[in-house]
Amino acid sequence: MRDVVFTFWHETWTDSMQRLFMTPDRLLQTLLVHEDVGKLLIADPFRMGATQFARRLLGRRPVPIPPRPHATGVVSPLRFRRRDGVGEATLRASYVEYDRWVSARARDLGLEDAALITTNPFYAAYAPLKWTRAVTYYAFDDWAAFDDHSEWWPDYAHAYETIRARGHRVCAVSQHLLRRLDPIGPGIVVPNGITPSEWQQPWRAPDWLATLPRPQILYSGAIHGRLDVGAVAEVAKRFPGGSVIIIGPVADPEVVRQLRLIPRVHIKPALSERDLIAGLTRSVDVCIMPHHRTPLTESMSPLKIYEYCAAGRPVAATDIAPVRGIHDHVVLVGDGQSFADGVERALAIGPIAEADRQTFLAENSWASRHDVILDLALAD
Repeated sequence: MRDVVFTFWHETWTDSMQRLFMTPDRLLQTLLVHEDVGKLLIADPFRMGATQFARRLLGRRPVPIPPRPHATGVVSPLRFRRRDGVGEATLRASYVEYDRWVSARARDLGLEDAALITTNPFYAAYAPLKWTRAVTYYAFDDWAAFDDHSEWWPDYAHAYETIRARGHRVCAVSQHLLRRLDPIGPGIVVPNGITPSEWQQPWRAPDWLATLPRPQILYSGAIHGRLDVGAVAEVAKRFPGGSVIIIGPVADPEVVRQLRLIPRVHIKPALSERDLIAGLTRSVDVCIMPHHRTPLTESMSPLKIYEYCAAGRPVAATDIAPVRGIHDHVVLVGDGQSFADGVERALAIGPIAEADRQTFLAENSWASRHDVILDLALAD
């Protein structure tokens, strides 16, 4: 058993507990119950002090920590500004200060020889971290490929170099991302997974689904610039009697505007209830992932593909390395090929047989993924 410090990058403890489906959320849920984890400190990213004070005045409080047999705490470091500055000197100063907050709270909780698992590349690169012998950077996205983070692209690249030079352990969700980080310390690839219990009956589909004509073609996930609108339009044109359903949080309003111009495309807000998500995915005829091929999509582990297969649906997806080999009911659409043809092939293949689906659930569980991560992070 080992004491652990886990630090978020953009989300907070409360965000995570209210959401419970992103990659860091899933790991934290395992840390809270895993038999190999003793005392546990959860660290929020920096937050603007004035904003947090105002929220407290409005009665907003953090989500309470669930009962555990070992001491558990949350630390929420505060500062005057909202966002990180730019440049190594500024970032180093910020994360030296952040480390003071974390190490002080770790002492208060009585953590001993704690292992650090962080999703924040700047913290892994620039903090002193003298209180721990084992630092694992959990890379679930390539931040140096996010358009919204372009201001920090050189800083991310330098942070990756520094993580490498410090010999930190690295767990990446894809081989492409692990190669990007190129650690000299231990490095492993652990893709995203699923929680089997969430993909078992009972489930229920949203009422509006019954009003849409078939074939029902589903894209579930953030509506982002990585979504290939041209491929969506091609699919909608190929199936004039059917429905293309785009559901998820809006990350790029311009993409939504373009999608609304396509006949038979139905844009729906994200669902928060897991039984509805499972029921919707289970009920449609085919699922799709039409992504542009970019450094970002090549580095990701597409959670939606695992969820599509967990629901037993046939899938058509852009052929990128992280999608290959997930399941033989995933039709890969290569560069220059017709995505609509891929959807037709997936429909012809049909649903995954129930016994095969149950095997997929067992072999791709978050629990088994997290055991591998903890074997890396908690080792002496």
